[in-house]
Amino acid sequence: MKKRSAVRAVILSPDDEILLARMQYSNTEPLWLTPGGGLEGDEDPVPALRRELNEEIFVSDWDIGPLIWTREHRLTFNKRDICVDEVFYLIRSAKFDPPKAMPDENENQHFHGYRWWNVADINASDETFVPLKIGKYLPALIKGLVPANPINVGV
Repeated sequence: MKKRSAVRAVILSPDDEILLARMQYSNTEPLWLTPGGGLEGDEDPVPALRRELNEEIFVSDWDIGPLIWTREHRLTFNKRDICVDEVFYLIRSAKFDPPKAMPDENENQHFHGYRWWNVADINASDETFVPLKIGKYLPALIKGLVPANPINVGV
């Protein structure tokens, strides 16, 4: 099984909404997930997150906050079993209009748009969110309760 490390951003607006990307990969239902992606080589997580956000959202000037969550999950992609270790950083940002497409052709074929979500809509939705319990963990962050140590948010 291949190992992969990834970094993701929990971008919260002043309206307490989170920016999520709708992705659909082969043999999966569509899912909503936070922006970010894989680390390259021995890349540190914070510079990797800046790079990923610049690649996906075309913004590089982020005030990246604390490490808040961790997650490990397994998946099959292109017929390869992969174990992904993810870390999530909190970013408070003014609300903005995210791009309609991703520049990377491979990623763009799976990308189906961004949306700002509030917790009530996440919890009322039948859509799939990653992490699955994102609606459970967001309220504390919205209230300003940042964990002293990163929380394992599960699959």
